[in-house]
Amino acid sequence: MIPVDLHSHSLFSGCGVHTVVELLTRARELGMAGLAVTDHGLALGGRLNSVFFERLQDPVPGVRLLKGVEANLGAERGSTDFPIEYVRYCDIALIGIHTNTPRGLPASEYTDLMLATLVANPFLDVVTHPNSADYPHDLPRLAAGVRDLGRAIELNNSKVALSRIGHEVTQALLATCMSEACPVVVSSDAHTLNEIGCDDAIRPMMAAARFPEELVLNRNAQEAFAFIERRRAFKR
Repeated sequence: MIPVDLHSHSLFSGCGVHTVVELLTRARELGMAGLAVTDHGLALGGRLNSVFFERLQDPVPGVRLLKGVEANLGAERGSTDFPIEYVRYCDIALIGIHTNTPRGLPASEYTDLMLATLVANPFLDVVTHPNSADYPHDLPRLAAGVRDLGRAIELNNSKVALSRIGHEVTQALLATCMSEACPVVVSSDAHTLNEIGCDDAIRPMMAAARFPEELVLNRNAQEAFAFIERRRAFKR
């Protein structure tokens, strides 16, 4: 179980099926300390709204609501669809490559695009599912760049659990993060209540690789919240 899950989707993503309160209630039932609701950016039809970011304050007692977005690469190199007016309200900012970006480019190009976006947008914290078969990366170069920029790479449970990602590329990602000493976060990428906080697919792979816990920024609630606070300065 993930103590502070930094990636989940509500019905405001379109692909999620539950309300924010339903997601948080499930997280509380599981004994989690916090849950980030990170709906998709505008390029994927995310229905991001000011009421959530500006006015909603921990609606479920006993579990902390972390506000965020899973943004997408923009049309211009270095750009993103993250609504800039919401950055200051965010606890966590994710960036991933999704279907609004053309497939079929070389891994070097996707890596260039991602690193350029991180450099141009200092508020972005975590690169999501970089082990995608549809959008391959030069993993050593990505991990080194993410590390040097003070960000983190996501180890995504849902992609492994649903066999959306081959085990070989996930094993390569784990080995690369270890060799490059790149920080990671373990996330559920939950779209349903039964997926909240789950790490049952990725954790055995981490154990088999002897992945060092000190690289996992959300290995416990204290470390997760400390990471969020360290990154908050970039969102002001």
